[in-house]
Amino acid sequence: MKRLRWVVIFAVLALLVAACGDDDATTTTAATTTTGATDVMEGATFTVFGAPVAAEGDAMTGFLNAYNSVKGSNITFEGSDSFEEQLRIRVDGGNPPLVAFTPQPASICVFAEEGALASLEDMGFDIAAMEANHGKFWMDLGLCDDGKHYGIPWFPNFKSIVFYHEPMFTQMNYEIPETYEDLVALSEQIVADGMTPWCFAFESGDASGWPATDWLEDIMVRRWGGEVYGQWFRHEIPFNDPMVVEAFDIFGDIFFGEGFVLGGTDGVAAINFRDTPLPAFNDPPDCLMFKQGSFIANYFPEGGEGIMKTFPFPTIEGNTGAMGGGDTLIVFDPQPAVVQAIKDWITPEWQCVLASPSGGTASMHGGHGVAGVERLPGHKDVSPDCYETDAAKAFAASITAALASNSFVFDASDLMPPAVGQGSFWTGMIDWSRGTPTQEVVDAVEAGWPAE
Repeated sequence: MKRLRWVVIFAVLALLVAACGDDDATTTTAATTTTGATDVMEGATFTVFGAPVAAEGDAMTGFLNAYNSVKGSNITFEGSDSFEEQLRIRVDGGNPPLVAFTPQPASICVFAEEGALASLEDMGFDIAAMEANHGKFWMDLGLCDDGKHYGIPWFPNFKSIVFYHEPMFTQMNYEIPETYEDLVALSEQIVADGMTPWCFAFESGDASGWPATDWLEDIMVRRWGGEVYGQWFRHEIPFNDPMVVEAFDIFGDIFFGEGFVLGGTDGVAAINFRDTPLPAFNDPPDCLMFKQGSFIANYFPEGGEGIMKTFPFPTIEGNTGAMGGGDTLIVFDPQPAVVQAIKDWITPEWQCVLASPSGGTASMHGGHGVAGVERLPGHKDVSPDCYETDAAKAFAASITAALASNSFVFDASDLMPPAVGQGSFWTGMIDWSRGTPTQEVVDAVEAGWPAE
């Protein structure tokens, strides 16, 4: 869906996409073709299912087209804004996709315990090598009670950053805040200077509310540290613990600050998260800051490059953190062609294709072909030269270092039971943004936590 050493890392969100359908489960077992270190059956035909749409979906199409052209396969995908709900419906209806990409690791063992998934051990993956290449923490998110692994790390994202309007910061001589107190003070100064500091947007279809959970998670990490953070998502402390209430209050210092939010807080729940950055690109900008994963740069308006920069989410009580998510492959039907394709996709060779439109200077197969979309590597050995922009190269260097040192960790909502992390936590944040008292929100989430 953190009991580790924390480091501050930036990154570009990797979203995934896929496809489904009743006729998905067809593969051909013709002669094989070889490129790099792995083979895939020529003519393999299947679909995968995942969350991305729009530009992110187009980039995944481009990646698969590049893969298909080399391997002689015919692999397609379908993205859905209601991925979690639709995947559950398909599994319950006896029509799961062959393979899916989930941003919610907490759902992996649920499907595994239902007998719906194939384990990595049974598919012939080298667990020790994968732990070394992709991080043991990420691998352990798919480690279920039977002692087998069911999640295959593919590409991560990081969310512990804040975007800011660099030209206006320079013009007004604003300093980058190092502490959360500095961030609040900066917001107050921006209001005093006649501008609005923040843009917020929480709408995301059936997943509405998740952008707000990212704020709370970053605050929980910094206010209480990694150990308490881990206790929180594992429900070793209740969701309505006073420490969680305090985290809401800290978030409220920004969200409910007088004049801090463009348009006021009442409408935030109705604004799609993809539109978060748009007001900052007006002339003059309607807001100067927003918090999102770096993937949001894929939704910047054309010509907006160079205006928005990022700084690390500030410290609280001296604590830093690296909070993020990621997309993990899960296999419902371990046909040989499916397994071999996945083994290809998680290698540095094919991650380089997925990384950027051209694959930078390092890819032997080019890139995915969609301008402006760059994705972080899920393998420690992917070269920063697979990326086109200096920012993405720096992000990639940071993430590969984190994977190598096993310091990449997931956000709490992705690790909580789906009924909470994909349900009551999301909806609770929407209620809170509309004025429901904090205690009422946390009590409701706690009351609905699934029985152990």
